[in-house]
Amino acid sequence: KIIYLATGLTLPRSISHMLGNWLSNFDNNERRVVLVGAAALCWAIWRCRNDIIFKKTKYSSFMQAVFRGIYWLRLWAQLQRKDMIKVLFRRESLALEAVALEI
Repeated sequence: KIIYLATGLTLPRSISHMLGNWLSNFDNNERRVVLVGAAALCWAIWRCRNDIIFKKTKYSSFMQAVFRGIYWLRLWAQLQRKDMIKVLFRRESLALEAVALEI
């Protein structure tokens, strides 16, 4: 909160307020997949954080959290009913993996 006050930034009111301009570049189906991908990554970071705090797990790289997010995204893709959505999930997980491997 101090950073927001010092820089004059405002706290985001919602996901659309925070990501609205960026998400407007996608159609509705892609937007949903991108949001699920972001949720998968947040979930993976949260799970890694819990492992570090409660299980005293040592991670050698932040990439482990990224690949955990990719795992969740691919798992959620398999649970989708519509083939088109499955393809979008798969494409997004491959794109995320490609970016992660470039880092």
